[in-house]
Amino acid sequence: MILKSLYLQDFGVFQGSFDDNHVDLEPRVKYNRKRPIILFGGLNGAGKTTTLTAVRLALYGKQSLGRAVSVQNYHQFLVDAIHKPKGKVLAPNTAGIKLDFNFGRQGEVIDYTVERVWTVRGKSVFENVEIFQNGEHLKDLTDQQKQAFLNELIPIGVADLFFFDGEKIADLAEDDNNSALADAINRLLGLDIIDRLKADLGVYLRDQKRDKLPSAIQTEMEALENSYQSLYSKYQSQLADIEALKIESTELETTKERLKQNINDLGGAWASNRQEAETKEQALRAKRNELQVQIRNLIADAAPLALAKNQISALLKQLSDEQQAKRQLVIQVELRKQLNKIQNALIKSLGKDHKKAIEASIGESLHAATSIDTDIIHDISDSEFNRLNHLITKVVPEQQAKVKALSSELEEVEEELANVGLNISRAPDERRISNFVSELGEIENSLGQRQVETKQKTEAAKATLREAMDSLRKLRDKEKEFGNVTNLDQAVTLADRTRGLLESFSSRSRETRINTLEQEFIKSFAKLARKDDLMITAKIDHETFNVSLVDGAGQIIDKKKLSAGEKQIYAIAMLEALGRTSGRNLPIIIDTPLGRLDSHHRENLVKNYFPTASHQVLILSTDTEVDEDFYKELSPEISHAFEVAYDPQAGSSAYYEGYFWRH
Repeated sequence: MILKSLYLQDFGVFQGSFDDNHVDLEPRVKYNRKRPIILFGGLNGAGKTTTLTAVRLALYGKQSLGRAVSVQNYHQFLVDAIHKPKGKVLAPNTAGIKLDFNFGRQGEVIDYTVERVWTVRGKSVFENVEIFQNGEHLKDLTDQQKQAFLNELIPIGVADLFFFDGEKIADLAEDDNNSALADAINRLLGLDIIDRLKADLGVYLRDQKRDKLPSAIQTEMEALENSYQSLYSKYQSQLADIEALKIESTELETTKERLKQNINDLGGAWASNRQEAETKEQALRAKRNELQVQIRNLIADAAPLALAKNQISALLKQLSDEQQAKRQLVIQVELRKQLNKIQNALIKSLGKDHKKAIEASIGESLHAATSIDTDIIHDISDSEFNRLNHLITKVVPEQQAKVKALSSELEEVEEELANVGLNISRAPDERRISNFVSELGEIENSLGQRQVETKQKTEAAKATLREAMDSLRKLRDKEKEFGNVTNLDQAVTLADRTRGLLESFSSRSRETRINTLEQEFIKSFAKLARKDDLMITAKIDHETFNVSLVDGAGQIIDKKKLSAGEKQIYAIAMLEALGRTSGRNLPIIIDTPLGRLDSHHRENLVKNYFPTASHQVLILSTDTEVDEDFYKELSPEISHAFEVAYDPQAGSSAYYEGYFWRH
C-alpha cells in the first residue's frame, strides 16, 4: 500500500478548498533510488497531528475516534473539526478530506480514492463518503457497506499499529488483555484466514451431512439451528442495547461532571457543606461564650494579682517579716520576765553593792537579744497571713496558668469561627445553584436507572446466550450422533479431512509464526535499545498472546514498570517485528516519535528504525525532535519534506515544501 495524496478542505487549522491544501505523500526517486521517508515539520499547534487525524478519519470515520464513541460525539467532533476563520462573520459549514492511495490485491495494484465530506445544517450533521476504484465510482453501496469495504482493505486493528501517535504507542505495552496485539498477530500473520476457512468448511460439512439424514432428524436439527440463530441474534441485539446504555451512561457522566463544574464555579463546593458549617459555627460560638465566662470569672478572682508580681512579692516578704517580728516581741516579753528574776536573785545573793553592775549587764544583754529591725505596718493575724500566703503562692499561679490555657483555646476557637464564617460566606444563595442541583439530581437518577437497566440487560443477555449455547450443544450432539452413520461422498470426506488438517496447520503455523515474531522482536529491540538493555528477550504465549519480557538473568520484567521511553521502544520494536514477520507492506505514520526518549534512544531510532521501518514512512516532528543533526542523519533516506506553518494573522496553517531551515 502507498499513500499517494492528501487533500483537506476547511479541516482543523487548514483553510480553503482541496486545491489549497494538498500534499504529495508518494515516495520519490532520488539518485536512482526511491527514498521512503516523508518528513512533516511544525511547531506545536501548527497542525502536524491534523495530518495523521485526517488519514485515519478518511479511512475509518467514527471508528477513528475509538470503539465506544457515540454518533452524537462523533458529529460533535466533525462540527469542531470545521475550520473557524479568524475575523470573518460567516464561517464555513462544510469540511472534507480526500485521500488517494493504492493497494495490492491478488497480484494487482489498484488505485483508490476515498472522499469524506460533511456539512452542518442547524444542529444536524450530514456526512457523505464516496469511494473510487481505478477512477470508477463505486455506486449502489450503503454507508455501512462503504465503511465495511474500507475496513476490509485495512482493518482498524491493523491500522492502529501503523498509523499511530508517539504519545499513545506505549499503550501497547500496557494492554493487559493483549487484545490489540492478538488482533494484530492474527490479521498480519494471516491466522484469521485459517480460522475463517475452518468455519466455512464446518458450515459446508453440516449442510452436506444434514441432507443425508432422515427427514424427521433434519427437521429436529433445523429447529435447533433456527432456535440457536434466533437466540444468538437476540443476544447480539441485547449486546447492542447494553452498548447503547453504556454510551448513554458515558454521556450522562460527562454531563454530570460539567454540572458539577458549573456548581463549583458558583461556589457549590461550599454550598454542599453549608448546613454542616452553620451547625459547627453555632457550637463554636457556644464554646467561645463558655470560655469567655470562665476567663471573666478568673479575672474577677485572684488572677489579676499576677500582673503585679513584684509588688505582691514585696508584700509577701513584708508580711513574713512582720510575722517574724511579732514572734520576737513575744519572746522579748518572756525573756524580760526571766531576766528580771535572775537580776533580783543575783542582787539578793551578792548584795546591793553590786546592784548597778548587775542591772547594767543584764540590760545590755536584754537589748542585744530583743532588737527588732522590721516595723509592724499591717499587723495581721497568723490565719490572715496563711490565707494570703496560700493565695499568692498557690492560687494566683494556678489561675494565671488556667487563664493562659483558656486564652489559647479561645484563640483557636476564634480562628475556627473565622474559617467557618469564610466558608459560609463563600457558599452561594441556594437559588443561584438550585437549577443546576436539580438537574444534577435528575442526571444521577438517570445514571442509576441506566446502571440498573444495564445490569438487568446483562443478566438477560447471559441467560439468552446460555439458551443459545444449549441449543447449539444439542445440535452438535445430534450431528455427532448421526454424523458417522451417513454415507459421505468424496467431497464431504475431503472437506472433513481438510478441516482436521487446518486445525493442525493452524496450531503449527501459529507456533512457527510466533517463534519467528519473537526472534524478529529480539533483533528490533537490540537495534533500538541502549547497550545495557541488549540482554532483554521476549516470550509470547501461543494462546493468550501475552508478551513476557525476560532479562539476561531469566527474570520476568514487569512492563508496567518500564519508563515512558522504554515502553515506546518496546512498542516500536514489536511493531517492526510484526511487519517483518507478516511480510505485508503497509506505510507507517508516526506522530511526535521522539518526545519521551532520551538521547541514546533517539539516536538509535533515527539511525536504525526510520530508514528501514517501511517502504513509506511519514514522520510528523517538531524542530527539537528531528533537529539539524538528526535531519542530516536521515537525509539520505528522505524523499521530501513539508513544513506545516501557522500564520497568526490569517489564523490558519498551510503546507510548504521544505523543512524549517531547508526550503
